[in-house]
Amino acid sequence: MRDKYHVLVFLIIISLLTAILAWKMASAKSALAEQTLLAIEDCMARSPGEWPEDWRQEYLETIRRAVELDRGASHYSERLEILHEGFAPCWEGLTKNKDRSLFEVYCARMRWYVEHLMGPEFPSEAERQKLRNQYTEIWDYAASSLLKQFPYLDAHGW
Repeated sequence: MRDKYHVLVFLIIISLLTAILAWKMASAKSALAEQTLLAIEDCMARSPGEWPEDWRQEYLETIRRAVELDRGASHYSERLEILHEGFAPCWEGLTKNKDRSLFEVYCARMRWYVEHLMGPEFPSEAERQKLRNQYTEIWDYAASSLLKQFPYLDAHGW
């Protein structure tokens, strides 16, 4: 009877430790997501446009909802880092005027981007390199096509 008691105590302790560890990991992911969102909010405050404050909050809330969709995704911290690093150039490129329809397009585009970034599949390094190579090939093709059409653009051809 005593052995059953020890096994039961051991199982309870293991269950509690597992629950505590899961809670700690979830709170760490939550803190990382909040840090990323604060950095995004700071970026938005540094270069404000003509958007009213409620639009900016709506835009930030769009990002927040998309980030929180799947906190259990693999490479969660890497995905948040990509969002954090890529947000500033994206934000700078937006035309922040008082056109509500354009604002809604920007919200939809950001929601699509973040949902796909935080989605279930994260590309391997080989897949990312393949995409970089494809991008480079497209870029080179476009540049050479432009030079063929407009030879005066070639600074080395003069």
